[in-house]
Amino acid sequence: MDRTIQTYSGPTLIETTTFDVNWTEVRLERDEMLRRADIWMLADRYSTLTDSQKTELTNYRQALRVLPQTYYDEDDFNEETGLGSKGANDAADNFPTPPDWMN
Repeated sequence: MDRTIQTYSGPTLIETTTFDVNWTEVRLERDEMLRRADIWMLADRYSTLTDSQKTELTNYRQALRVLPQTYYDEDDFNEETGLGSKGANDAADNFPTPPDWMN
């Protein structure tokens, strides 16, 4: 998940800004990545994968599923809003990369 915005003047980069995200944004992105990987779990597609690809897929999906609990920061959580940015930012910066063959 990319938290940066680059501003250009013509072809020249003039500024790179990093923005905060919240857990809602992280989960939406994570859920979309899981949906994209779901198609590979269908029997007719899964059966075409090598053992190595099956392992990569399993590891990738597991890393996505545990992302919130891995980076959740209880001290940063706001009970009123249900949001916190420190842990969400850490999660966004450490999103698992899908296997090359999935692209």
